[in-house]
Amino acid sequence: MNLKRKILLEYRRVHDASPDVPFMHARDVLPERLGIPYEELAPHVKDLEQHRFLHWKAQDLYKLSPRGLRVTGDPAELDREFPED
Repeated sequence: MNLKRKILLEYRRVHDASPDVPFMHARDVLPERLGIPYEELAPHVKDLEQHRFLHWKAQDLYKLSPRGLRVTGDPAELDREFPED
């Protein structure tokens, strides 16, 4: 699976589970949930933030942006932006 797609879908799960507090720590929680070391995830998380799919709140703390919510809410748009490998 496309790693950026996997990251976004994990952030979507967090958002859906607690929309009032949809933040997830990229350094601590994300690696545990995905089973991938932070060093491998970090450049992808940063790229997603720079391309406005994630919003940064504090050091390594992110949530889905409105664009990220839209893309993860529409399977066709998700496939267009982040095709499966």
